[in-house]
Amino acid sequence: MSSLGQLSTRLDRRLQVVGELTKALLALRAELTGKLDALKLTTVDVEAARGTITEFLSGLTSVLNGAPPASEEQRVFLAKLAQSGEPLADWAEDFGKLVEQLQARTPVESAHLDKIMRVVGFLQGEAAEDVRRLRSR
Repeated sequence: MSSLGQLSTRLDRRLQVVGELTKALLALRAELTGKLDALKLTTVDVEAARGTITEFLSGLTSVLNGAPPASEEQRVFLAKLAQSGEPLADWAEDFGKLVEQLQARTPVESAHLDKIMRVVGFLQGEAAEDVRRLRSR
């Protein structure tokens, strides 16, 4: 596959992940704020969102605890954290607790959702970089 094709494929994948995580965060935030009906979301949507976020964070937590990255998204996240100088252990601890909350079906705090949104922001930034690279070719 050409480098252009690889870049395009990576961009598609990254945008798919960003979209899935954004929808999941929207459902969890709607549940937290009592706006499920206003957004025409159901408890089934919230359960699916919990699963999406749990799966994503479980993978990130493993990587933060020393496992090799299994996806491009995990590599991007590690690189962004390395650039910021933030301790990996703090993120791993927060994400571990959050996964426990999601699995226990307890309400997730807004601050925790904000932390996940930071991860999504990192991925969105990389997607924007990929778009810039595509346009420059």
